Amino acid sequence: MSNTQKSANWQDWSLIGLRGVFLALAGVLLWTARTPEGFVQYPANDVLLAVGVGVVATVLFAVVALLPDLHKALPVVLAVGDWATAGILVYVSQGDATLMVAAAGFIIVSGMLRLGPLWGVVQAVGVLAASGAGLIALFGIDQFAFRLVDYTMPFAILAALATAAGVSGYAMGHQLKKREQELGELQQARAAQVADMRERTRAIYEMAATLSQTLEFEKILLAALNAGALGLRETKRRREKMVSAVLLVRAKDNALYVVTGRGLVDRDKHLVVPGQAGIIGQALQQGVPVFGSLAKKDPELQYFLSFQDIRSVLCVPLRAGFDSFGVLLYGSDQPDAFSDEHTEMLTAIGIQATVALQNAMLYRNLLEERDRIVEVEEDARKKLARDLHDGPTQSIAAIAMRMGIIYRMLERSPDDVPAELKKVEDLARRTTKEIRHMLFTLRPLVLENQGLSAALEQLAEKMKETHNQNVAIRVARDAESALDQHQQGVIFYIVEEAVGNARKHAEAELISVSLYRQDDVVVVKISDNGKGFDLTAVTNNYDARGSLGMVNMRERAQLLDAALNIDSVPGQGTTISVIVPIKPEMVAAGAGPERAAPRRAAGTTSKLAVAVRERLDSL
Repeated sequence: MSNTQKSANWQDWSLIGLRGVFLALAGVLLWTARTPEGFVQYPANDVLLAVGVGVVATVLFAVVALLPDLHKALPVVLAVGDWATAGILVYVSQGDATLMVAAAGFIIVSGMLRLGPLWGVVQAVGVLAASGAGLIALFGIDQFAFRLVDYTMPFAILAALATAAGVSGYAMGHQLKKREQELGELQQARAAQVADMRERTRAIYEMAATLSQTLEFEKILLAALNAGALGLRETKRRREKMVSAVLLVRAKDNALYVVTGRGLVDRDKHLVVPGQAGIIGQALQQGVPVFGSLAKKDPELQYFLSFQDIRSVLCVPLRAGFDSFGVLLYGSDQPDAFSDEHTEMLTAIGIQATVALQNAMLYRNLLEERDRIVEVEEDARKKLARDLHDGPTQSIAAIAMRMGIIYRMLERSPDDVPAELKKVEDLARRTTKEIRHMLFTLRPLVLENQGLSAALEQLAEKMKETHNQNVAIRVARDAESALDQHQQGVIFYIVEEAVGNARKHAEAELISVSLYRQDDVVVVKISDNGKGFDLTAVTNNYDARGSLGMVNMRERAQLLDAALNIDSVPGQGTTISVIVPIKPEMVAAGAGPERAAPRRAAGTTSKLAVAVRERLDSL
């Protein structure tokens, strides 16, 4: 039931109650009225007739009010009933001017307040006519004309009451209608607000479900944009132009490029901005949402055609800790379009999207790490197979061949057998050394038991013993103590790879390995005086070489967050430098100078952020 129907029902039953009270009072007054001589002034039959007519009219009015299908006939029933009631009361009152004014005035005022201006006028005119008809029926037409002057004042009073009631009814009706309209608009606004809240809740729930289930960057970013657009639906109802975009940091130059968007023209989808100035740069530097006004005056947004007529901009950074992944951009062509509620909601969406990006990247990294471990194991098996084939396998084949020769020599030239057996013994000893060297490089137990310095010394001894390769080892006392066991193991394998490559390819007389500490880093240098090589040419053609030595060293350096540099000139040898940062806990444990490691600046990016950007670039 609407507010208008409720108000009408309330007015109907209020009017029915008032009519019942009025009829009861009128009946009692007429029934008990006496003349100065003590006689009954009004006949009982006339009183019962007047009250009965009024009761019938009121009952009909109540029946029509109860039945919704008959509501259209309510003004007619009320007006006709009022006419009959007014006429019979005037007739019963025997022309008493006071009673006529009281009865007709009450009927006019109460009826006009319910019926409104138009039907109120009809009802009032009818009541005046019915009152005149009652007087004509009482006195006759001739007598009524003669006494009409006596009723001029009562009719004037009734006309004034009708006018006042009409004006009051019009004002009350207008106010009531205005109030009902306001209540209706408020109800619609609340219903729309509830619907928007439900839609936003559903959108945020769907976004959370999408972000928790998917590991695809495109779906994550699209879900964030969709949730943000639904969060701004109340501004869309004003038919505003809304534009949104996701810009991510590119790994190679830290510039921002458009990944996806809503309302963007095709040209804007290929733009790249520096991300250093305007609200984008400010949001990235401060790590908080930033508001902007005219986009065409922004030093970076001015290049977007879709933002030329945008007058309100909100830039939400996609940031986690010190890692900046990019920004979410929302624009409206209306000024001051974004409220604090929008900012809180869009910031929450940005945080959820950033966490989802991190989770997706971590999952991708785990998959890549798994594949890399499998690939490394496969490469290790291939390398072991090659080393076995090139070394011990050939030696054992040679031993078998010489044993066959010795067997035949026993019959033909027995005197030469001891010399040949000596050669087989030397070959067997050399093969044993090669196998022991391979086992040492696979798992150097001395590294686990005695540390990096002892492991490098043993590596140098085995290189000399097995391959007759001179290797010089120099390890500073404070360098080894600044490295934990994991770092020492990785450095050993980098040195072993570099020394092995130098032995195979450099043809160097001496390979030098030095390990020393410099401030908060440990520097490892592997140098040789071999023939060197053209680093640029080798690097450009490295994928087709089938060798993984340089790749293995760089990947192992990344495990330590270390920097690896290769410096080589043809004819002047090669130097490989590895700069390993010392962990803060090693400094705190007394491994070196008592000072904390420097904190990373807010503008730097971690390996995770770089990996995210590189993965997004590849997509």
